[in-house]
Amino acid sequence: MRSTTSVTDPTASPLGRRILLWGGGGKTTLSHALGAKLDLPVVELDALFHKPSWEERDPGEFRKLVTDTLAVCEEGWIVDGQYLGALGAEALGHADTLIWLELPFRTTFGRVFKRTIKRVRDKQRICGDNYETWGKAFFSRDSLLLYLLKRRLFHHRETLYRRENMIREYGSGLRIIRLKSAKALNRFYVEHELVRV
Repeated sequence: MRSTTSVTDPTASPLGRRILLWGGGGKTTLSHALGAKLDLPVVELDALFHKPSWEERDPGEFRKLVTDTLAVCEEGWIVDGQYLGALGAEALGHADTLIWLELPFRTTFGRVFKRTIKRVRDKQRICGDNYETWGKAFFSRDSLLLYLLKRRLFHHRETLYRRENMIREYGSGLRIIRLKSAKALNRFYVEHELVRV
């Protein structure tokens, strides 16, 4: 775990009151644990990006929706999401803390695979009013599992480079916490007295 730079208002909480989560392998669970602990709203970008039937919002509409949503969260927010290109300035520029989950690919993929099976089997609503199906999860070009594989095989270094550049461009004064293993993530839960919800 690495931390750099202090938050603007350290009296608000040790982690600040505007926390952005990137990465995979536990991001949503962690965002809800932080929201419960700090009594802050959790803004799930996937739920804002996807309309019913998995229709994607126009980038301009999405950016405005996120900006408007964060503007009403006057006491702070926890943002859970990956939409870097569309939201670099809006999210990074206003965050106190970035928590970056960089768990090994086998860990992340395994967790997403198990979560996908459970969501399809239990018909869990996700991303607003949408549901995963066997076809979408395993036989579609829009499969999250396929996306993770392609990103790891073909775009891993590019994604890392883009994120680090965005931090340099928009993240002045940002505290950065990079969690690179399941053990580091578990330790973070213990250190901050978080409960998985």
